[in-house]
Amino acid sequence: MKSFEKNSEKVQQAIFMIAQGFELLLAISVIVALLIVLCEVPHLFSMLWNTTGQFNVFLESIFEMIIGIELLKMLCRHDLDSVVEVLLFAVARGLIIEHMPIYFTLLGIIAIAILFMIRKFLFVSALDKHAESEKEKTEA
Repeated sequence: MKSFEKNSEKVQQAIFMIAQGFELLLAISVIVALLIVLCEVPHLFSMLWNTTGQFNVFLESIFEMIIGIELLKMLCRHDLDSVVEVLLFAVARGLIIEHMPIYFTLLGIIAIAILFMIRKFLFVSALDKHAESEKEKTEA
């Protein structure tokens, strides 16, 4: 029975390492995509300067970069705070960029309010830090 538990633990560790590798590949992909999008920023500025009515296109691109950066931070940090930040930026982007009917806008505002309430009242980042310190103690 002990050998089965040892083998099971080894398999779990191997799967975890593979998942971390995929996560690293995704993070690298997001970095490359952000670098590609950042190359378009000078063109966006010139388009904004030379053409009227392009502010929404500029904001859309900037929000996409911000969400990409937050997604990258979420992949690296592994805490609930970064997940809430990504969701906040995604909902805010939808509210600002998309011209939706008023009831969709109201739903977006309610979603942001709920995310802020979750962040303020239900989520305690100290719990994450405590869990990480406990994990480090067990690994040592």
